[in-house]
Amino acid sequence: MAKKKHWLLWSQISGTIWFAVILLIILAAAFFFFPQHRNTPQQVEKERKNIADLQKKEDSVYQSRRKQRRNYKTANYTSRNKKTYPSQNRERRSESSQPLSDNFYTTTPPAPTRKALVVELNSADSTTLQLLHGIGPAYARRIVRYRERLGGFISTDQLLEVYGFTPELLDHIRPHLQLDASNVRKINVNTLTLKQLIKHPYMDYYFARDLVKLRSRGVTFSSPDDLRALPSCNDTLLARLLPYLEF
Repeated sequence: MAKKKHWLLWSQISGTIWFAVILLIILAAAFFFFPQHRNTPQQVEKERKNIADLQKKEDSVYQSRRKQRRNYKTANYTSRNKKTYPSQNRERRSESSQPLSDNFYTTTPPAPTRKALVVELNSADSTTLQLLHGIGPAYARRIVRYRERLGGFISTDQLLEVYGFTPELLDHIRPHLQLDASNVRKINVNTLTLKQLIKHPYMDYYFARDLVKLRSRGVTFSSPDDLRALPSCNDTLLARLLPYLEF
């Protein structure tokens, strides 16, 4: 029993000693790694002055660089936009090694002017037609398709028959259009069938039917006056068809 009490007393004493040692170690480490008064007030004030001096130096460098960039931009802009007038050239004539003559500005040939765009309406493809201002891919395709059905244009006003074409657009591109009607495809009234005749946009079905009927009876058409004998013929229809008819 006495031994047991002695052992308990010794364990308490050793535990207290170890606890004190560990506490001392912790306090020493805290004092070494985390000093509370590392910098004195004089050192803190000195660091503040150093930081203020560095800030002033950076501000002065920034201001000087900004001023240099502003001066460079001003000089560059002035050199680009500087104009020389004839009066200034005359004042510098004595300083120049090769003085300008009095008729320099009158004898200098003018700069070549750009040739105006001209498009031949009956031979231009869709790509060439798109060079005209206001003519896009859709308009160009419609013009080419209608020209194929028509056989060729004999007047620029026929562009108004193209779907979507407006008088304002025609007036806009008319100065750039050229028309050669010598190669217009003709309609032979004595040889073409009914289906071939009615493919033309100006051909009336009843007019073509009467024409084919008379031809089946042995009638041959030799002039526009012969067509007036058809019951469905009228002056308006004949006037539109006449440039495309071949006898």
